[in-house]
Formats: sequence, structure tokens, C-alpha cells
Amino acid sequence: MMMRGFLSLIVCCLLWGTACSQVVYDITGVWVDGAGKTLQLRTLEGGNVEGEFLDSVVVATDGTFVLRGQVDRKQCAMIASAKYGFRAIFLDGTSMRFTINTGEYSYKNPSASYVLDNETKDQLAAQAMVQFWGDDYIRNFSLGGLGLSLKRATTKGKQDSIAAEIKQVEREQWDQMNAFLQQYNDSDVAPYFIEMNMLRMMSLEQISSFYDRFTNRVKQTEKGREIGERIALLKKLAPGSFAPEFELTTSDGKKIALKDLRGHIVLLDFWASWCGPCMDEMSNVKALYEKYHDRGLEIVGISMDNNKAKWEGAIERAGLVWHHVSSLKGMNRCPVAKLYQVVAIPKLYIVDKDGKIIAKDLRGEDLREKMDELFQ
Repeated sequence: MMMRGFLSLIVCCLLWGTACSQVVYDITGVWVDGAGKTLQLRTLEGGNVEGEFLDSVVVATDGTFVLRGQVDRKQCAMIASAKYGFRAIFLDGTSMRFTINTGEYSYKNPSASYVLDNETKDQLAAQAMVQFWGDDYIRNFSLGGLGLSLKRATTKGKQDSIAAEIKQVEREQWDQMNAFLQQYNDSDVAPYFIEMNMLRMMSLEQISSFYDRFTNRVKQTEKGREIGERIALLKKLAPGSFAPEFELTTSDGKKIALKDLRGHIVLLDFWASWCGPCMDEMSNVKALYEKYHDRGLEIVGISMDNNKAKWEGAIERAGLVWHHVSSLKGMNRCPVAKLYQVVAIPKLYIVDKDGKIIAKDLRGEDLREKMDELFQ
């Protein structure tokens, strides 16, 4: 009887701990002229700005709506309507009440329709985080075009002029990041800013220095610790570090490990059949393989696919004749993607004959120049 009572106590404690770990969301409000329209709640986990569906509600005839439920931890999310924009929010267990007025909607300001009764620092930080994403999306297009123009410029005057434009765009980016830190470095949302806006596009130095300016309290939150651990892993992937060992199954069912390719320059190409930019880059990768394979270049295509037929079909259609491996678990569950901190593709690492990382994230002309340098 005593043992049975002890086991019952353990079970109750486990159930209580699980219940306490849940974060309740309670989102209510009025949508002026919104009767019959659908409002969605989408999480922004993993830095996915499009969000993943969590909940939805059809607005009542009197314009009221209620979204209630729970998630497994605090997280960023958004409430959205297909035609009337969205509003970033932070699910932290506190109730939220909105007034939605579609007359205020503008594609230049997609959150203008959504007015929160009691704004908090964390809710404002979530808004600022997504605003940065939108502004930086435009900046990155601009920087890409300016970079190409700089390479094609034939006079020093033109080169200096374009270089000055690039510096101005980069200054605007930093000013906006600095403004976020000045206001929200003690917000629970701050670590999510790194996940959404920095891990895919920015250098380790930029990410690390941004994180260092968080308060100690924020660094000790669940997301703060997670981002700190990811930064530590990224430091282990810096040029000069040994590339993490792995073994995966090839498309014909064999096993291949990175250590099997010692003595070769190895290009690790993280890609997927569904990734347009990956497939656009393949002609460049094929040219490099044809040029340098006989001199010791090996390529390992690490697919983020979860469908074997689509993976193999893409290899055959594109004529990709190098090594191909995949866990067939997609990007979020692929163990090698996690090992190499792959959060967006295409992503490439160059590994030297001794197994050390030489360079990463090179594409197009930059990749060609690096390979020419290695095999000159």
C-alpha cells in the first residue's frame, strides 16, 4: 500500500509539472465590420515569419471573437487575416484584448488594423522584431544588387560611390538593431529577434555581440539559454575548426561518413528538391565538380527532403553525379542539419584535406573564386 501510494504521488507530480509548463493564451476583442471573417493565430516558432497554424475563429455576428487555448512554452506568434494584415504578439500567459478596424489597413503597415488595449514591453518588442524582418528583407535585396554593381564597376569613382551606398544601407540596418537593443534588451522577446532576423543572414560576430547586450535575466530565460547554446555551437563551426563528423545513408542505400573523404577538399552542400535557390545554384556546383573532381574535389549533397522519390528525382533530372545523403526527416529533424546549425538553405561548408572547415556560406562567384584559390 505504501509503495502504491508513493507511485501515485509521483504520477500526480508529473502531471502537475506538465500542466504547469503549459502557457495559456486568451485573446478576445471586437472586429469592426468583421462578422463572418476568419482570424487565425499562427506561431512564429523557428523564426518562420509566415508562421504555422495554431488556432482560428470566425468572428461572431456582433463582431466579437475569442481565441483560447494553450501552448507548451512562451513564444512569439501573430494574429492574422488573409486580406487585412497581421499583428505580431507574444504568448506569455497574459490576456489580450484587441480592436480590429479594417479601415486602417495598409500594405505598408499591415498591423495598423490591430489595436491592443494594454500594450506591454514584450508585445511592442514582438512588433519591432517583425518590423525589422520586413525592413531587412528590402535591405538585403538592395545589398544584393549593389554588390553585383560593385563587382561590375569599371572606374574607381563608380566603385567608391557604390561602396558608400552599401555602407549607408548597412548603417541603417545597424541603427535599427541598436534601437531594438536600447528598448528591448530586457524583453523576453529579444532572443527571438536573433532567431528570426540574424541566424540566417548575419555573421557569428554580429550575432554574438548582439546577444552579449541582453540582460542576464533574458539570457537565463528558456529561449535565451537556447540561443546561447546555438551561438556556442556556431563558434565550433567557425573556419579553422574541425568539421563535425557524421554518417548518413546515400540514395542507393549505402553509408558514407565525412571521415571517409579525408585527403580531399570536400564541399558539403545542404539543399532540397523543393528549394528554388538551391536548384539555381546547382549549375555552378556542377561546373566546379567537373573542373576539380579529378584533382581531388568531393561534393556531398545533404538533402533536407523528407520524400525519397522527390529527392532522387531531383538528383536525376539535374544530373548531380556526386555523393548524396539524406536522413529523409526534413530540415527541422535532420541530425546533420542540427549538427551544422542549418536553419536555411542553400548552405555550404568547404572542408580541407585534414577535416577542418575552410569557409562557409559562399555562393556563385564567391564560391568559384574560393575553389580556384584552393586548387591553383
